[in-house]
This record gives sequence, C-alpha cells and structure tokens, in this order.
Amino acid sequence: MNVKAFIDYIQQAKSKATLKNYTQGLKKFTAWYGKDANTILKERFEDLQSQDMNTRRRFNREIEKFHRHLKREGYTQNSAVAYTEGIRALFRFYDMDVKDLPTEVTRKVRTVKDYVPTVQQYRDMFNAGNILDRTIISMALDLAWRIGDFATIRKDMLPNLEQDTPIPFDLLTEKEEVISKSFLSAQTVQLLKTYMKTLPKDNPCLFPNGNGSHYDPEAINKRMKVLAKKVKIKIPRSKRLRFHCFRKRFLSECANANIPITTAKILVGKSVSTDMLTYLSEVEHKKAFELVHERLRLTEVKATLNARDKEIEALKKEIEELKILNRGLLRALGSKEGRAELERIDTTKAFATYITELGEQELKKEREEYKRLIEENNNNNH
Repeated sequence: MNVKAFIDYIQQAKSKATLKNYTQGLKKFTAWYGKDANTILKERFEDLQSQDMNTRRRFNREIEKFHRHLKREGYTQNSAVAYTEGIRALFRFYDMDVKDLPTEVTRKVRTVKDYVPTVQQYRDMFNAGNILDRTIISMALDLAWRIGDFATIRKDMLPNLEQDTPIPFDLLTEKEEVISKSFLSAQTVQLLKTYMKTLPKDNPCLFPNGNGSHYDPEAINKRMKVLAKKVKIKIPRSKRLRFHCFRKRFLSECANANIPITTAKILVGKSVSTDMLTYLSEVEHKKAFELVHERLRLTEVKATLNARDKEIEALKKEIEELKILNRGLLRALGSKEGRAELERIDTTKAFATYITELGEQELKKEREEYKRLIEENNNNNH
C-alpha cells in the first residue's frame, strides 16, 4: 500500500479538480497529523486488524478532530468537508473506508448562489476590458464551457478562422467526457485574429501564463471580478460572480429563445442520449447558436423599432406558436394513448386545441428542466 498508486489512479480516472482537492486535503491532513501518508495508511491497516472497537474507530475520531481544526482555522464548512475527503478517499482506495462519521464532518451546506450578469452588464465589462478581457468574454459567451475546459484551450485546438462564421468548434469535455458542439461567432473570430498576434510563440496555450503553461482558472475569475467592479456592477453579499456565470447566461438565453433543451445541452457539452446526438444535425445546432448569439451580441447598437422590426417580431411570435404545435404533435405521436386520442378527434379546431395543450405542457416541462440545469452548479466552486 502506498499513496503514489492512489494519486496515479486519481490522475487517470478523475478530473483535475478532484485531483487538486484530494492532494490538497492529504497535504493538510498529513501536516496536521504529523506523519506522512504512507505511515498513516500503515496505521489504518493495523487498526483494522484489532479486535478492539475503540482502536478500529481511531481514525473516525482523528478525521473529526481534523475537521474541527479546519473550522477553527477559518475554513468554511464546505471547504472543511472537501479537505477531509482526501484522507477518506485514500482509505477507500484500499478498502479501509472510514464509516459512520458525524454528520457535521460530511454535510455540505448550501452556499451562496451565482450572480449572473445581464447581457448589458457583460457588454459594459467587455467595453471596459483590454484585448485579453474582450477575447475571454466574447469567447466564453460563445462556448459556454466550464472553466477547466476553457482555460486549457491550446492554439492548435482552434478551428480554421478563415471559414465563414459561425465556425464549428467541438470539444470532448473533461468533466462529462461528452462532445460539446459549439461555435465561434464572427465577433469572437475577429478578436482572436487580433489577440493571437500578441501571444508568445513558445507557449502553446491560447491563454498563457508566464511559466509556459495556461492561465490559472482562478486568475480568470479574478479578472472578471475586477472588470465588474470597474463598471460598478453591484453584486449582493449573498451572491458571487465567477466564470461559470457565462454558461448560465448562455443557457438562460437558450431558454428565453425557446431553444429545445437537448440542443442547448449539446451546445454547452452536457450529456444527452446518443440517439439524440445522432438525430440532431449541425445545421440545427448552428441555427440555434445564431439565434442565441443575437441575444448575446456584445457590440449591439440600440435602434428604434420601425415597421420592419415589428414585422420580424410578428414572425418570431408565429414561429414560437409553430414550435408549440410541433412539440405537442411529437408528444401525441410518441405514445399509444396520444395516437388513440388523435383518432377520436373529429374537428380541426379540437385537433388544434389538443395539440396546443400538449405543446404547452411540453414547453412548461422544458422550462422547469432549464431552471434545474441553470441552478445545478450553485454549490460548485470550480
């Protein structure tokens, strides 16, 4: 038994964030306990060979004391729980799990929610930033990726920027290991062409640091907070601003534009069924992206609503009504009961009413799913 085998496994099987949490937790525990991890593993093994229950449960008490130590040092409840997970995961790896810990040692509390800037606030931040800030904001709103995937983009990962926009940009996401079928807007492409001329040639990263690697994700978060403060965005004390809010804004605009949630998930790299991934075409993804991007455009100029604008709005309303009918029809045809009901309907008006009701039910379900999707990462600090 040794800690190296455990770390090697985590590097291969888990995310970088998990590896970081476990290694930091182990480092803090061994420093507090006063012994290295291999010695601790040996002690745990010997304790479990004992017939004395008090000896077998010794590390239950040690982990509980470590948790109290972290709280006294000023760590939040969630951070204290996360750091105890390092030693617990090491024990689990060797089938020596520490069970029946007090709830206070394992329970995470609901943290503050994200503050998701409005599109106009993102425009203000964009206008106040330099070329790096502008590229990050524009690209982050296009891709809506998690920060771990975004910060590690290499220059050689970018698609050919001379194509017609929007340009497809696919990625195998780190956390869920699914394909994100994203796009780069004309606005982002233009920024990238200018921004890339400023990059050092000896660093392969799109967002390089001074040490030959990529920008630290937390450094990106800090840049966004500085920009928000610069343009006087007031963030309530109960909320936080972080990179993940780009993803939430994108998904919120998908919901506002009535983009089917499966399409939205594909655009941001959320897991969907293989059947749906095959069924939906890149043309549909592109149309959805273009619709959402229009709502997220950072350089939009306000204009008065003229007759043409009113005509466009009327067409949009008509399209939304057709989408509701389409959802209802798909639901009706997708079940035996629905098909039987269609056969019983004997008037066009009754048919339209039935299909519209089904469509509105589907739309309501989709909006509820969007709400869960947008809020699901409020407790995630990464």
